[in-house]
Amino acid sequence: MPLAMAGGPAIGTPASRTTAYPGQPHAGLARTPPARKTRRGPLARRSRRFGLNRAAAVFVLPSMLLIGMFTYYPAVRSLIGGFYSWNGFSAPQYVGLSQFNEYFTSPTFGAEAKNVVLLVLGWLLITLVAQFTAAEVVAHLPRRLGSIAKYLFALPIVLPPVVLIDVWAYMFNPTDGLLDKIFNAFGLAGPNWLGNEHLALVSILLIGFPWISNLGFLIFLGGIQNLPQELMEASALDGASGLRRWLHVDAPLLVPQFRVAFILGGLYMAQNFVPVLLLTNGGPGNATMVPGLDMYQQAFQNDQYGYGMAIGTLLFIAMLVFTLFTMRLLRPRT
Repeated sequence: MPLAMAGGPAIGTPASRTTAYPGQPHAGLARTPPARKTRRGPLARRSRRFGLNRAAAVFVLPSMLLIGMFTYYPAVRSLIGGFYSWNGFSAPQYVGLSQFNEYFTSPTFGAEAKNVVLLVLGWLLITLVAQFTAAEVVAHLPRRLGSIAKYLFALPIVLPPVVLIDVWAYMFNPTDGLLDKIFNAFGLAGPNWLGNEHLALVSILLIGFPWISNLGFLIFLGGIQNLPQELMEASALDGASGLRRWLHVDAPLLVPQFRVAFILGGLYMAQNFVPVLLLTNGGPGNATMVPGLDMYQQAFQNDQYGYGMAIGTLLFIAMLVFTLFTMRLLRPRT
């Protein structure tokens, strides 16, 4: 006969045996065992990850197809087409390296190479200095004034390049252009900016003055605004301010920004022949002839598409070498 205690269950009966679990202070009261968490196995995790990757691939695939069709295929086709003679109508004929050799021995190759090098170096020099200086000035202006200056400098980016070139064509007009009127106001005769073989290339570089409204300005401004504030305060305590701080503190810390701006600016100027085409068409003589314009003329005016592709291939190789050299030269150092 089991014994029973007042107010408690009978001793010795199976129902009276209770188990205490962690977090249950009263061992004498029956509690439900805590539910165990089910762990997903490796197979379930892999299946879930595969489902997410498959969904992402469905959204990315159309973009990849369009990029491959309209970007990579024409580039590869151009690289291959340089080895074929093709006028756009008849069947292409394989000619090997003869078109490359023809371009190297052409009478305009030396002038084109010299002009494109001068344009790239001159553009990088004036734009990097102007954009870095403008970014430093705007970054240290009062907040409201700095915001206004930033939008004013960045706003011309949205203007079509052809509009800007047309404005400068009016300014370079030797008879009633703006620059000619300024010279006449001081009793001076304005030069023939685009008709003088010594000034034509300089005139191309003047387009966009003061060379601030560009992507490089925003790149430098973003880099300056993200510099460590503690380092800026320490440099101020050491007496570094103004130009000294720009050159010895800010510039070394902005090497990644300089590298990006240097590469983008160089590639832009190496392949941009629109200003030359609209203002001088390579003249006077070959004073402003560049490889990009020669490629355009050979392909779309002379129907020598294979020859134009050969020039484009050489230009691509030159830009690739320039990019790799710049990335190695301006790589961040710890």
